[in-house]
Amino acid sequence: MNWDQLFALAAVLGSGLVGGLCFAFSSFIMRAFDELGASSAIQAMQSINAVILRSTAMAVWMGTVVVGIVAAVLSEQSAIAGSAAGLYTVAALLITGRGNVPLNEALDRVDPGSAEADEAWRHYRRAWGRWNALRTVLCLAACAGFAWIA
Repeated sequence: MNWDQLFALAAVLGSGLVGGLCFAFSSFIMRAFDELGASSAIQAMQSINAVILRSTAMAVWMGTVVVGIVAAVLSEQSAIAGSAAGLYTVAALLITGRGNVPLNEALDRVDPGSAEADEAWRHYRRAWGRWNALRTVLCLAACAGFAWIA
């Protein structure tokens, strides 16, 4: 295995892991939170928002941006590789940073026991879910692109 294949494989794994994490949230985690009720859902998401920043998931999340760009530079299939790296970077940095993170920060300021908790959760759930669905699709499309060049 040479360097371009190694970086492409790492990009496949990283984008697949992140896409899978996002898919899990869209597929069942947020629905499970809904069943807990707004107060418990907010508490659970606030905890996730704090813990994820100190987890290996962040290393994979951010590291895949770098690995994907290196894979694109090294690849002989530059159009596919560049598209995959671009899709992942948009999903991981732009959509997350402009869409999901501001919503997480706003939710972190909500008192789960407050009168506005129900409305805050409904707004958060709807908006966050849309951004998450988009980054899920883009991460998985990037994964397919990286698999193509691997």
